Amino acid sequence: MLSRLRGAVPHHYRRRSGVHALVAQAPRALSSAAAERIVFASPHRTVPIPDETIWDVVAAQAAQIGERPAFVCGLTDESVSFQQLHDDALKVAAGLRADGIKKGDVVLMHSFNCMEYPATFLALSALGAVCSTASPLMLAKDLARQAQAANARAIITNRALESVAIEAAELVGLNKNCIYAMGTTPADSRVKSINELTRWSGKSDFIPSSLDPDAVAVLPFSSGTTGMPKGVALSGRNLMANTVQVTEIEDLGKTILGLLPFFHIYGLFLLHLGIYQGSTKVVLPRFEPETFLTAMTKHRIEKAHIAPPVALFLANHPLVDKFDLTATKFLVSGGAPMGKEVEGLVKKRIGVGVKQAYGMTEASPAVNYSEDDLRKEGSVGRLIPNTELRVRCTLIGKDLGANEPGELLYRGPQVMKGYLNNPKANQAVFTDDGFLCTGDIGLIDEDGFVFVLDRVKELIKYKAYQVPPAELEDVLNHHPAISDACCVRGKDPATGEEVPKAYVVRKDPMLTEQEVMDFVASKVPSYKKVRQVEFIEAIPKSPTGKILRRILQE
Repeated sequence: MLSRLRGAVPHHYRRRSGVHALVAQAPRALSSAAAERIVFASPHRTVPIPDETIWDVVAAQAAQIGERPAFVCGLTDESVSFQQLHDDALKVAAGLRADGIKKGDVVLMHSFNCMEYPATFLALSALGAVCSTASPLMLAKDLARQAQAANARAIITNRALESVAIEAAELVGLNKNCIYAMGTTPADSRVKSINELTRWSGKSDFIPSSLDPDAVAVLPFSSGTTGMPKGVALSGRNLMANTVQVTEIEDLGKTILGLLPFFHIYGLFLLHLGIYQGSTKVVLPRFEPETFLTAMTKHRIEKAHIAPPVALFLANHPLVDKFDLTATKFLVSGGAPMGKEVEGLVKKRIGVGVKQAYGMTEASPAVNYSEDDLRKEGSVGRLIPNTELRVRCTLIGKDLGANEPGELLYRGPQVMKGYLNNPKANQAVFTDDGFLCTGDIGLIDEDGFVFVLDRVKELIKYKAYQVPPAELEDVLNHHPAISDACCVRGKDPATGEEVPKAYVVRKDPMLTEQEVMDFVASKVPSYKKVRQVEFIEAIPKSPTGKILRRILQE
């Protein structure tokens, strides 16, 4: 197995070089006359998908490059080697197993990025348990809802968030003994400490479970194309498939940035990718301008994976001029749409190219990825290996050819097993031939580059966070002075970013926009706050009462 992993990536996983990597290939469209379907295939070679999980990879890397730093704290410079990462994960796994956590149990991980997060996540992998990632910005009621939907056996949180986790556990009847905290835990803490598990003397005699790559390994929650959050069942094979698919076309380099949140599928994927490629990841708990720029400069980050708001910061903020970013060659943006104008601003300001990628939680997440030496402005790149695309007309369901915009549908080994306990949603999101419906409008051009143009889906993306409009509407409709409401994607006039906007029908004509925003802010996490309000006479609806959100969106 060691020869297939990356202390150095073996030849058959390496990115191709030479003329084949420099000349765009026209997309291969495979047409089925019977089904009238046009399928675009990846221009890259088909890569073998390893029959293993991320735990198998970290065990091999510990043996092969054990002394190399796997993670470095961007605040304190504390480092953890691949060998220590492996050993700490075994100790945490042994402690959790002693407490009754076993293969197949669901454990919520509710934390911002911290140095304990990777080993704790890997401990769950070694156990064969299921990690359900949760945003640290969640309110207790939202965390409780996810715990209940996932049938969680335990919650692993951060010391700074333990009161939220305790309240959530109480709401679903979960015993406080099933809550663990990462980070330095004070003597008066009401929960168990993950750190104590890693301090056991000697090497753990824990033997990892026999792991099935096809079993569910990660259970993030996504709103999908519409509606409330649903559990996305991702297997170990889904995640490893996406890891080797992207490795074929992307070399992370020696040191990468761990800014994107590990609870988000983008950040969790990069955690996998960094371990697989043997890169050192510099971990930051959140975006703070000076800390971010210091880490970029000090650790000479060549490629930084970011969300669009960070690109805007680099394009516009005066603080950037005080730091030397000459080591940085590329920024890779994903998680939310970014216009080509921002790409140009960043390039002009700091001389760094911006590559875009595209995916969704349901695809582990990547389906398109821009290459260093072959990309087009505004494109999210070509199809990654082993991935197929259909472009479907949203009006009549007919498949479309190159340069014709329609809904993007993807198929590949990285696509989820399905939504947890939700056959209706699964039926809606998958076609009969196994393509995943994204709800996004885009096109593939004659050279195989994909452009995402708009979204059919109702989901609002605020700074890469998912905001389900139905959830905000439920909050708004509980206000005594509101008779009806609809939420859509607004646009921040200063930055061009997507923001939650509410159309409101008033019962009380004295109700103000600020009162509406304050009311919602008191009920939801900060990223879900309504940031624009417009009062109207009536919400447009279909004869069956369904909100015609697209009318207001336009």
